[in-house]
Amino acid sequence: MKRSQDQREDTEDPFNQGVDNTLRLLHQLAPLDTWMLTRVEGDEQIVVRADDHGYGIEAGTAFDWSNSFCIRMLEGRAPQIAPDAAREPAYAEALSALAAAGDQTPIGSYIGYPVQDVDHQLYGVLCAIHPETLADSLVEHDEPIRAAVSTLEALIRMRHQVDSLEREREALLLEAHTDTLTGTYNRRGWGLALAAEEDRCARHGLPAGVVMIDLNGLKAVNDTQGHEAGDRLIAAAGRALLETVRDIDTVARLGGDEFAVLFPETPIDYLPDLTERLRTALEQAGVSAALGASAREVQGDLPDAQARADQAMYAEKRAQRNAS
Repeated sequence: MKRSQDQREDTEDPFNQGVDNTLRLLHQLAPLDTWMLTRVEGDEQIVVRADDHGYGIEAGTAFDWSNSFCIRMLEGRAPQIAPDAAREPAYAEALSALAAAGDQTPIGSYIGYPVQDVDHQLYGVLCAIHPETLADSLVEHDEPIRAAVSTLEALIRMRHQVDSLEREREALLLEAHTDTLTGTYNRRGWGLALAAEEDRCARHGLPAGVVMIDLNGLKAVNDTQGHEAGDRLIAAAGRALLETVRDIDTVARLGGDEFAVLFPETPIDYLPDLTERLRTALEQAGVSAALGASAREVQGDLPDAQARADQAMYAEKRAQRNAS
């Protein structure tokens, strides 16, 4: 079957190539049906890359994190290598929970190891499952599997470095798309930055979030105090947002009183706190605004997240009007 251009670019990505090669080697070492590199996003465990030989699991597949073997392994309730999963009480519990949820996926044996991100934060889990029980000698593979984890962690560090260089190059290209009043990107710059980050998310299975912001009372300020006062309000909002975000985040002014913030590599659980930080920064700058946030979903993209964030922002704006 002929692969699409997107599929070719996905497999030719150096990070994905390195992970895929590592998973293939692990399958040769310990031939469980499926080896996966996964990460956790909210209540889901998402497959970043997979070497599958029977389960039909691929990149983007999502599992219920609370019922997973991996969460029990990370909690120290069960071993990292389980030749007979049902023999381990915590894994037997997971199998029962999955069956109760209608998931009849057969898991006879399991392997799972935590994988660290930069700054020793948890990136996700290297794991493998097999429909049948295996010999107890499976535990003898502990040392080479740990070596594979070290390789994956080196690939993750490399990916961060490459992504950082990409974003620096993009920032230089986007200098021509800067809003002169606020110093943020303009609508054209936002579109380019969003597309570039979506490409990274799709290639590497990365989380990201979008916050949409609409200033309150700009028209009244323009009408009563003049447009210079309105411009000062807009500039204050832009300055407050820029001073609050990280270097890798993107702030843009999309219209007269509308701003957007892109948070790359940001799990959904972080978005409420980040949104409140933006709100607080605006309030401290004397700017009232309505905000809405949404995370990129596994089966969606960043433009979808922007549309949902926009809806959430307008819902808050209506609520503010009704409360006044």
